[in-house]
Amino acid sequence: MNSSPEPLEASATAVHRASGDIQQRILAAAGEVFAAEGLSATLADVAARAEVGVATVYRRFANKDELILALFEIHFEKAQTDVRRAIEAEDPWLGFVTFFEGGVRLFSQDKGFRDFVVSGYADSFGWARGASPERVEQIVQEHHHFMRTSLEQMLQRCQAAGVIRNDVTTADLFALTMAAVSSIDFASRKGGPQIHRRVVGIMLDGLRPSRQAPTPLPDITQ
Repeated sequence: MNSSPEPLEASATAVHRASGDIQQRILAAAGEVFAAEGLSATLADVAARAEVGVATVYRRFANKDELILALFEIHFEKAQTDVRRAIEAEDPWLGFVTFFEGGVRLFSQDKGFRDFVVSGYADSFGWARGASPERVEQIVQEHHHFMRTSLEQMLQRCQAAGVIRNDVTTADLFALTMAAVSSIDFASRKGGPQIHRRVVGIMLDGLRPSRQAPTPLPDITQ
């Protein structure tokens, strides 16, 4: 006996679900490729990791910039949530340390996101050939504005509580974060993955207005 034909609505739903699965696969592949290689990686690299054709990537994302923005939206949301949590922490110093160390980990694990954020400070926007970088620039600047304002609130709260020296600025915090990330890159090449923990410890001590003694540093031989 012949089976009844599949309803058009069910068929359309299945096609939509398959399309969504492919898009998620492309985003997952882009996350892996950009995290490891940075934003110099190509859409062909992403397509190969996702095991789809380049044309399939372009059918879902108009260009490389659109893929990058879709991918890093979750990073923006997490960063904004983390800085709000730090501002609202009962202990200002603990909230700051948790946020700072989390930022170092994120940048160290994702070279692509690091490239993306640093581009805003270098006024170098856009990775799609022949496409205007205006939308990327707008989103990066909006994120920077939010984070700069939030970091100022967090820093002022810590300084008012007497746990961070008064001459520290938000620009200092970003520079220290990038320096800590560089120490992770250095350590990975030298085979000493714990070096960055010592660097972060020294940085955090340097931010304190006073202390009874230096904070004990991790033993890199462990």
